[in-house]
Amino acid sequence: MRVKHLKRVTNFIVAHHRVVAVVIYLLGAASTLIVLSLARNVFVDENAFLLNGSPATFDEHDGSVAKSYADAFRDIALNLTSPSDVFEAKMRWVVHSVDARGFESYLTRGVGGSVIAHAIARATRGNGRESLVLMTTIGRGAESADAVTIGSALRTFERLGRAEWLAKDLIWVCVDGRDGEEIANAMAWLKKYHSPDVRGEDETAFERAGTITQAFAFDASGGDAVSAMRVKLEGWNGAYPNQDMFTMFNEVVKLNRVIRLPVTLEEEEEGGNAWERRSDRASVAKSAARFMWRAAKGVPTGVHAAFKKHSIDAISIESTVRREDHHVVRGSHAYVVIGQTLELTLRACNNLLELLHHSCFYYIMLGPQKFLGIAEYIAPQALMLVSLLLSLVKLATFGEDSRHLSTDVEWRAQHNWSVALARLALAIAIGALVGKSCILMNAIGLSHESVTVGVSGVAIVASFVFLRLTEVDGRIAVKNRAFGDFILVSQEQWVGVKVVSIAWVLFTMSACTFFNFALALLATSALAPICVLCHACSGDPAGHRSRRWATTILCALPPAWAIILSHFVGSPPLKSLGLLAEHHARWHTFALPLIFGIAFPTILLSLYVANSSNGKIKSS
Repeated sequence: MRVKHLKRVTNFIVAHHRVVAVVIYLLGAASTLIVLSLARNVFVDENAFLLNGSPATFDEHDGSVAKSYADAFRDIALNLTSPSDVFEAKMRWVVHSVDARGFESYLTRGVGGSVIAHAIARATRGNGRESLVLMTTIGRGAESADAVTIGSALRTFERLGRAEWLAKDLIWVCVDGRDGEEIANAMAWLKKYHSPDVRGEDETAFERAGTITQAFAFDASGGDAVSAMRVKLEGWNGAYPNQDMFTMFNEVVKLNRVIRLPVTLEEEEEGGNAWERRSDRASVAKSAARFMWRAAKGVPTGVHAAFKKHSIDAISIESTVRREDHHVVRGSHAYVVIGQTLELTLRACNNLLELLHHSCFYYIMLGPQKFLGIAEYIAPQALMLVSLLLSLVKLATFGEDSRHLSTDVEWRAQHNWSVALARLALAIAIGALVGKSCILMNAIGLSHESVTVGVSGVAIVASFVFLRLTEVDGRIAVKNRAFGDFILVSQEQWVGVKVVSIAWVLFTMSACTFFNFALALLATSALAPICVLCHACSGDPAGHRSRRWATTILCALPPAWAIILSHFVGSPPLKSLGLLAEHHARWHTFALPLIFGIAFPTILLSLYVANSSNGKIKSS
């Protein structure tokens, strides 16, 4: 009895596979809203941080000293006119200041001959096996911001470098941020640090400390005023540090009585802390969408991204002033707030044993106080992939026709895989050419709007070319051939093409889920209904009308999806392809290859299926 019911359910699913797949997809899409209600409060999952175990030692006197350092750093440019001379003098000042305080200092060259300085404070109670990094940047922002950054970092390094509790070596790295090359220079320094060479540039010494376990990049973008601390987590292509790097810093800022500043993950123009200001579902959804959009773009948001290449957890910390904040700390007390923030953050990691460190880097932040873990956010993607898998298994095994379910004879589908794979290869090749045209248009200096319009035109022409090249497939009659206890049904070519198209999306999106979930979810939610619903039309006038409607809908889906995304993330759709080309050229992001290597070929294959005609089944 149980076997009979199971067979009945199976036959129903096979007979109505398209409807069942759509229902599963809609459940996955609806679950994205349900998932938001499962958000959890952030918490520190690592007891070794020992947060708030001891008060900060950075006091008002240290704040005054840091301010004097910043003033001295700012005065370097008074007697110099050449920007390169000013920068060289500032970097030399950093080295001489560290030397004068009894610490090790070294100079090396970065990208394009830029200068990188680093200083080492050996831990008095450490074994020299592990180290922490504090990284700052010179030349990226305003001179006042650079002065506060260097003054605060120098005093913090000086204070912590002599602390009796220091168990890990402390490294202060100062990189060149001119021309936006701070990440490249940080990568050059890390490559040098992990190489066996003991010499720097011009045969100068390049000494090292222990293995780098955690790193923090700091920038005082607000100068000597601060009202909030912004944390940047995004690395290349959606890579994040362990979640406890952020939760630890969030607790440090929240628990300290002197700091008491709000923590934000977003720029002010993006909406700030949506969760703190409004707790309705729409604002939370927008906050989650912006977080996932930053991951999907794959653009690193700070110099901390360089450390992820070496499997080192790092975040960027930025003291800033927001228009919405009424409480703004200014003057020497701002240096105290910044100094205590850096001290308590580094001190928390000082007690952490990396060999026993546990945390998770699969998460979605809904604000500084709420997050979704992988157990909560994986359900929508899994349901969408299941809808694709159901259609794939049905078409590959039983074919398009479901009349065999009413008979006792077993039917087996036979596909012309060589033709289907050839169509997939042609679609991928055309997609690669369109993607290459996007990169070339950006390389010759066209505006983002011009690139988007130009590539859209090339894509339309490429679609007509693809359909023209594949129209020779024509309409093939399907034949049934009996072999004893089963019947072999030769499927039309469009059925095999649809199977290959679904398999291509299913395979690539399943793999993408594990290294950039945000990008995979956005792509799957757009491509899954296209793959499931595309179908060949009959040859009568009604079929021609259906074909025109299907073609129109398939061509309208990409711009419609771009407009929906732009509503959530605030990115104009007319600049979308130009921005993606620029990001790919500079950061080698995955978004552009996914669009023209997966999404566009899938649309081409769906157009092929929609413009095919059903044949008639013949028995032999």
